[in-house]
This record gives sequence, C-alpha cells and structure tokens, in this order.
Amino acid sequence: MKSMLNKLQGVISNAYVLIVLMLAMAVAAPFSDAGTVQMWCFAAINVLLAQSVNLLTGIAGQISLGHAGFFAIGAYTSAIAMTNWGVPLPLAVAFSSLMGTAVGYLLSIPAGRVREFYLAMMSLAFGLIVYELLREWRGVTGGVMGMRGIPSAQIGTLELFGIELGTVEYFWGLLFAVLVVMWMLRNFVKSHFGRAFYAVHVSELSAGSLGISQGATKRFAYALSGCIAGLAGGFYAFLVGYLTPESFTMMRSVEILVMTIVGGLGSLVGPVLGAVLFTYLPQKLQAFNDYQYIVYGLVLLLTFTLLPKGLAGLFNVHTRFSKRDQLKLTTDANAALTMRTPAFDPLLRVEDVVMEFSGLRALAGVSLELRRGSVMALVGPNGSGKSTLVNVISGIYAPTHGKIYFQGRNISGLPSHVIAQAGVSRTFQDPRNVPAFTVRENVLMGANRLYRHNALSAAVNAKWAKVEESRELARVEALLGAAGLSDSGDKVIGDLPYGTQRLAEVARALASDPELLLLDEPAAGLSEAEAEQLVGLIRLAQRHGVAVIVIDHHMDFLAGLVDEVVVFEAGEEIYRGDMDGMRTDPAVIEAYLGAEETENA
Repeated sequence: MKSMLNKLQGVISNAYVLIVLMLAMAVAAPFSDAGTVQMWCFAAINVLLAQSVNLLTGIAGQISLGHAGFFAIGAYTSAIAMTNWGVPLPLAVAFSSLMGTAVGYLLSIPAGRVREFYLAMMSLAFGLIVYELLREWRGVTGGVMGMRGIPSAQIGTLELFGIELGTVEYFWGLLFAVLVVMWMLRNFVKSHFGRAFYAVHVSELSAGSLGISQGATKRFAYALSGCIAGLAGGFYAFLVGYLTPESFTMMRSVEILVMTIVGGLGSLVGPVLGAVLFTYLPQKLQAFNDYQYIVYGLVLLLTFTLLPKGLAGLFNVHTRFSKRDQLKLTTDANAALTMRTPAFDPLLRVEDVVMEFSGLRALAGVSLELRRGSVMALVGPNGSGKSTLVNVISGIYAPTHGKIYFQGRNISGLPSHVIAQAGVSRTFQDPRNVPAFTVRENVLMGANRLYRHNALSAAVNAKWAKVEESRELARVEALLGAAGLSDSGDKVIGDLPYGTQRLAEVARALASDPELLLLDEPAAGLSEAEAEQLVGLIRLAQRHGVAVIVIDHHMDFLAGLVDEVVVFEAGEEIYRGDMDGMRTDPAVIEAYLGAEETENA
C-alpha cells in the first residue's frame, strides 16, 4: 500500500503528467458528449481562477476575498468588446486580460497600505462594489436582467474570422491558453520574480534588505493576478453567452479561494487539483445548494485540520523556485564575488547621526568612517545602540538627525530596498530565511539586485534570462562551498539546524555581491566549526574589497578578525581603536567588559 502511494505521489507531482492528461482530453473531446466537454471548459476556467488566487495569496501572500470582481470585469469587458464594438475573439479576450491587469494594479495601491484582516476586508469590499456596479449600471451591463446576445460556443453563435466555433473547438483554444499560462507561471515562479513574491510573503522586512521593493512587488502581484482572472472571465463570457451579476457574487469569490486552498496554496499543481474537484463537486451536491457556505466551511475546516498543505501536500508536491535542474552552469564558479579596487575615500561615512524613538534617544550623535576591505566591530551592552545604527544605515529607520553617505551619495532616510540595491547587504539577529525554500533557493534570493531581465523574459524563459540565472547559480554554488553548505543545498532550510540557517543567511547576503556587508550577531549560536566557516566567509568578502561591519559579543571571535572596534554605551561612542586597547580601556571595562573579562585578557 505504501509503495503504491509513493508511486501515485510521484505521478501527481510530475507536472508533465498533467500536461499529458490535458492533451488526452483534447484528443478525446470530439468523441465526448457536449455536456462533458462543457464541464471540461468550466474546469479549465476554474484552473485559471485558482492560479490567479494562488499567485496573489499563495505565493505573494496577499489575501483576496473579492476575486469574483476581476472575473466579472474580464467577462463583461470581452462581451462588450465583441457585442458592441465588433472586436474579434482574440482581441476581446486580450482586452479582458488588460482590463483585469489595470484594475488589479489600481486596487493594489490602497491594498498595499493595509495587512491581514484589513486587507481581507478591502478585497471583500472590492468584490461587493463590482457586484453592485453590475446591478446598477444598466446601460452597460444590463443590470439585474443581465447581458444577452453574447456570441457563445455553446449555442453555436461564436465565430473566429468567419469560422464557426463549437464547444469542442472552443475547448481546444481554452486548453491551449491554460497550458501557455501554466508554462509561463512555472518559468516565472522559478525566476527571481517568483522568489521576490515569496520573500515579501514571508517577511517584508527581510525582502527589503534583499533589494526587493515591497510596494512594487505587491502591485505587480495584484496586476498579474487580475490579468489571469480577467482572462478567465473573457473565456467564460463566450462559453455561456449570457452574463448576470448573480454569477459574480461573494459566493463565487469564496468558491475560488476555497478551491485554491483545498488544492494547495503555493503549489502550481495544487490549484489544478482543487479546480477540477470544485468543478464537479457542486454537481454532486445539488441537494445541499442552499447550504453551500456550510459545506465550503466544513471542507476548509477538514483541509486545515487534516491537509494543511492541501491536496498538493497529500501527494507530496513541492514547487521549486530555482531553475537549477533546467540549466547548465556555464560561468566560472570561483568568481563568487567581484574583485574591487581599493580606494582612499571612505565607502561609508556616518555624520552625527541621532535616532530617537518617542523621545528616547537610541543614538546620540554617532560618527564613523569605513573604507573598502576593512572590518569594523560594533560592541557594547544590549540596548547600547549597535543594532539601531545598523538599522539606520540599512534604511529600516530614518535618522532623526544627521547624514549617512555611501559611495559619496546621501542615503539618509532612503527605503531599505533602495539602499540594498545600491550595494548594502545585511543579516539580522535571528536568521530571516524562507523556511519552505531549500538552502540554495534562499542563498539565490540574495542575488535579486543583480538581475536585469524583465518579467516577460523570465516567463518565456528567454535566452538572456537563462544566461543570468546560470551566472547567479554558479556564484551561489561557490558561496555554498565557501560556507560548507554544498551537501545541504537541496535540503529545505526550515528543517536544518540553527547554525546552518545562520551560515546560509550570511551566504545569501554575500550573493548580492555587496559593497558593504552588515552582520548583526552572526556568530551567536554557532559551533566552533561553524564559527570558522563564518570567519572564512568574512575573509572572502574582505579579500574582494567588501567593507564589513560586525556586531557580536564574542571577543575571541572578533579578536583576529576586525581592523577596528567601536564600543557603544547608551547610544554614544565610548571607545574606538584596536581590540587590545579596548580590553584595557577603563570606560569599556566599567560599561561592558567588567573585571572578569579584563583578567582573562
């Protein structure tokens, strides 16, 4: 029994098997009855809808309870374009996608300002507003009486360039569209765009440190989701031939979300399974039509309890976010970092920076300079302002007073993603990796700022996109080797020990090929062997001209590593110099080291 289940898992997890099944349906369509082919058409439309929600919610992490609004906008746009303006079928469907894209982008602007419960309520309000507009805008939509006379494949009134399209031919076209969308989504998710979506989903703070614009990523996710849902609506209009607001109620939004969750959020195969299930399930539950909310609620409850990863989890389906299995590493894997020319001018200059929180002064006029290839340690008791200074430099906080110059540019108060894109990379006190990603995928996320190809190139897997992905994968392999993580590259990072996660985060920071590396307590919790690997990574960065700031409490770890140490107390600098001088400085002994540390020195 177990071996049979494993074989079934292997079959379902292979996306190519789904493609073969779809092609088999295309071949069988002419020999099937009209009702069966019509159900297949509805299933294909539901696949598009489920994938649109999966992209927005499962991958980008933005909750949507009003997706029927995008569906309706696409349906009415295509119907109006063909019925009123005489636009041919392909253009009408394209218009539905464009309108869904535009509305998705517009909705993302207010939606990007709220989270969680408020985001859910905003998306729900969007769906309700669209529904009421359909009811009241009678001159355009027909109001509650609906929009009639739409060319339909089901009743034989749909034509393409003078050729009549029946249900079978329409299914072929719809199936082709689904296959193209699935192929493009697969390529997109495996690119740096897909990794950026998921990074924002897991931690917006961490995403910003990788050079990912949280706002732009959300807007892009809404626009793409609206595009796919609008496409589904365009195909729906010419299948049924009659549109009424009652087809786009809140219940439809709930149904779209439920089929995606049951299938498996975050997986590309899961929404297909959920869409097929919920195409046929309502037909089998006609007797419970008045209790659909209850039925869907029970289905969700059982899914969350028994199958938290949905049907995709049952079949052990995993979506990968890297193209390593598709590409050959053609770039020199030893070129992990760019060799930088030493410069006399400071790379980083902090001038009299003050940081206050509601009157509490965390930094009191801090100034320092850092040159390429130098390593500086920030030490001091907890709460002395070390991490606050790193947060100000990296753009998490805007300084109350003072200025920060990086490569001669004033970066004071710039968003974190802009500063990261300029070449400032960092880690956090606790590793902020994506738990569901492999070690390699996490490290590869760090290279986000180095990619230059656009989303379309990523979606169609263009040559330039593959060249860039190969180049960054080669650099990642070199960094994994330097961190001692080569054997763990394909393991899910959330299942690995803390030390491995910490080293992977440092390697991820180096994957951006930074000019300045900020490490916040990187040695905390590491074993002696892991600490040696960490020193090796820092030395690698230093040899390539990367400036490094390290915050840590381990004096032995810092002793043979840093060129200069700065000690803080209550937001003020109390010592600057070498490690030996720090150990004997009276102010440092009193504020931080204590007598025991001095005796051990």
